[in-house]
Amino acid sequence: MAVIVVGAVFLIASLPDGTKLLAKRAGWSWLARPGEASAALKAALPPVTSLLTWIGYAVAAYVLALMLLSWRHKRPRLVLWGLGVLVASTFVLHGLTWFFVFVRFIVKIIGSVIGFVVSVVGWVVTLLNDYLIRPFVGLFEFLLGGFAWIGAALVVLVVLGTAYEARARWAKGVALVLGVAAVLVGVVVGVRWLIGLVPEGFWREGASIGALVFGWLFAAGVCAGVGRLFLDQIRSGAHAGSGRRGVVMGAIAVGSTLAVLMLVGNVHGAYALYPAHVEAWARAVLLSDAPKLDATVTLLVVGLCVLGVLRNLGRMRDEPSTEEFRRSLVFTIIGVYVAGGIAALDKETSD
Repeated sequence: MAVIVVGAVFLIASLPDGTKLLAKRAGWSWLARPGEASAALKAALPPVTSLLTWIGYAVAAYVLALMLLSWRHKRPRLVLWGLGVLVASTFVLHGLTWFFVFVRFIVKIIGSVIGFVVSVVGWVVTLLNDYLIRPFVGLFEFLLGGFAWIGAALVVLVVLGTAYEARARWAKGVALVLGVAAVLVGVVVGVRWLIGLVPEGFWREGASIGALVFGWLFAAGVCAGVGRLFLDQIRSGAHAGSGRRGVVMGAIAVGSTLAVLMLVGNVHGAYALYPAHVEAWARAVLLSDAPKLDATVTLLVVGLCVLGVLRNLGRMRDEPSTEEFRRSLVFTIIGVYVAGGIAALDKETSD
């Protein structure tokens, strides 16, 4: 439950305009006050320029803390791992954005190919229908009138009998397919008959209740997912200086938040590093004029990582397990896409 609450608070704080729009829909009016509080919070946050300055100081403090940790425990590779992973995660995670745009391009190409194939198949089916099936059916109707279905059934039986006599390999398969089709038709007809016995109002009310329950479960699932991703960032900060894996986890947490901030805010002209079509997509879908909350979250994560490193100066604590490290890495990658989705939704609801 705590994870759901954390995720809900984070989403409301990230989407003040979207929360206000949702509050206007039936059954969601209780979100009006949280939406107003979220807008007030966004207005009360310091300017982005100030936040970026503090983030710069925090990153410098993080690097200094890594140097002190390496010197204190005589493990120079810790600072090398931390700085290397920090730089790599900051820029490699931007590659996920490029990969996403590339996948969209490939999907569009595949969709075009599939659309072309479907149109060709439709054209062939139309030709068969106009010049083979309809004349064939018309012949039976002309000869047998209302008993044309008997003629069609006889043709099917003759074909199946011929195939059976010829011991064709596909004869049993065709018989099985026809049997399954007959059973399915019977089931569908029977279910429709049973449904027809129930008053229409019952199904209408049931669909309304089902949609409401599904909506709440879906919202709870989204909030739980976002909350877990956010708490994982906090957990990574707590482990930021605990051995090599802890240092790597902290560096990835810092690098991923910096990457998201650069992605949604074009911080320090990050879009200049993008290919032209990726830059156009980012400006149209993600770019925020004042990513205050993203900058605040970045400052919080970097600050927690600084504290996580400093708490290991006196005694090096046990490093996270391999399972914790893998889970943190997976959550970081998912978190980048979730943050991008939230930024896109915020831009859409704010325009």
